[in-house]
Amino acid sequence: GGLLAENRKISIIRNGKGCPVGQHFFLYIEVYMKYEKKKIIDIVIRAAQEYNNKLCDRQFLIVYQTAKSIEKTEVGFRRNHFLHLTGLRTDLSAKRFYEKCLNGKLSSNEIEVSSNGKTQQKLAVLPYLSEILYNNCMIGNFINSGVLIKADYFVGNTKAIISVGFRVGKNIDYPVTLYKEDIRVLSSPTNRVLGIFVKHASQTKYTECTYLSKKHDIEKIANLKLINGLVKL
Repeated sequence: GGLLAENRKISIIRNGKGCPVGQHFFLYIEVYMKYEKKKIIDIVIRAAQEYNNKLCDRQFLIVYQTAKSIEKTEVGFRRNHFLHLTGLRTDLSAKRFYEKCLNGKLSSNEIEVSSNGKTQQKLAVLPYLSEILYNNCMIGNFINSGVLIKADYFVGNTKAIISVGFRVGKNIDYPVTLYKEDIRVLSSPTNRVLGIFVKHASQTKYTECTYLSKKHDIEKIANLKLINGLVKL
């Protein structure tokens, strides 16, 4: 049963004479998509658990160096943001989708994969999403070259595989897209992140440092006038 049986079906069809056609072709497509969706669900469920452990209901203070000065921005992650970052389509609400992922209850008939390859691109880097604000990264304004992205700026890791797009909000910025792309392609100028601090959404002060650039002192960054009063280590 399960995937072994499905793989046998695929093998039988592949080993037939020539390319699968007619009824066999549609059986092949159906079985293949079923197998692909099971792999997708596995990726999404694991990513949701990591998102819950490291990002959900947390706010991050990002301190970075521009050509002229040191700047900051604050970003927040909520449960309703996760669905959009997966690239999947579903009739479930964003919150219900997230709950089903966390509980391991998401089923293949509840999701649809985009035909343009965007879902696959997002899923390829989704497992790294929860680590991005805990490691060396860069930040830069989005280069709007006619691409329909509602992001104002991107944060990307220095290994050039993942970039998260953020939209400026009233009180805090929030994630709107995920790209398998070098941040230097998506933004300009690209600025070096000096330090990142985290707090729970219910807290008033940032209490932990998740990343600190080499050659920089945590106390000096925490005591900058720019972020004075926001951090309490």
